[in-house]
Amino acid sequence: MSKINVCITCDNNYAKYAGVTIASILFNSLESDLYKFYIVSDSITDEYKDVIKQLSNIKNFEIEFIYPEKYLFGEYKNTKTTDYLPLASFYRLKLATLIPNEDKIIYLDCDTVVNTSLSSLFDINIDNYFCAGVKDVGYKRLGKRLGLTQEQTYINSGVLLINLKKWREDNAELKLSDFAKEHPEKLSLGDQDLINICFANEILLLDGKWNVQVVNFCSRSDYSNNFKILHYMGGSKPWKMGSYIPLKKYYFKYLKMTQWESPDIIWHLKSNILGSLLYFKHRPLFMFRPGFFKSLFYLLIRK
Repeated sequence: MSKINVCITCDNNYAKYAGVTIASILFNSLESDLYKFYIVSDSITDEYKDVIKQLSNIKNFEIEFIYPEKYLFGEYKNTKTTDYLPLASFYRLKLATLIPNEDKIIYLDCDTVVNTSLSSLFDINIDNYFCAGVKDVGYKRLGKRLGLTQEQTYINSGVLLINLKKWREDNAELKLSDFAKEHPEKLSLGDQDLINICFANEILLLDGKWNVQVVNFCSRSDYSNNFKILHYMGGSKPWKMGSYIPLKKYYFKYLKMTQWESPDIIWHLKSNILGSLLYFKHRPLFMFRPGFFKSLFYLLIRK
């Protein structure tokens, strides 16, 4: 059996979405895959923990719930991040301490769904790197803001392969917290900025299909539908009424494998209509964006 360590951080409000992520992993696993999930949360209830554990009806797995003390993250209280990201987004910066018995782990945001076995991702050699990740959809703008060179590509922190052993050996957690305290003015995307600026020369770039980021219909990091991990970025999540994010169907496919209730066809109809109206409102000139035609092309031919 091939053991694969996976970490997801969430609060009780996002436990449902973490469950969908886990369901997608288990459904697409190989027979030889043995998953050990670490759920880092300060508020998940016993009820939701039981619902997640029931996903063993898809495939057996191990799970451990970790409850971090909030005082551990006091140095990040003034670190600017996006409004919809809770304190839990900083938990990934302390995984080397919170999970002391593992040397390597896959970190996933809970707005992701997985479409393949994670064994080939977990087996990538990152002995000389702090982590591995995929270019962020806005890597040019975000990297320039931090003063990164082209060789120091800005990655998205929603999917990471993390070398916990190297983090401990090089005292990476202190390096991250010190930078956050000393240079808060340079940070606007919290933990993601910190990972990119502190580890700039020691990040391995992954194939883009390991984190296909979708923000809206025209904004995607990879227009192929043959994704390995799909990442619903931004505020227009598939579970929200009026979401105009593409490829929503995969989220609802895996939601049906959980014990959480799935919306009915009327909800989907209303959401799609409202989403179309909102998209026209916020992107009135979408027909003049090259990304629109690229996305439409790949959507139609299903490449």
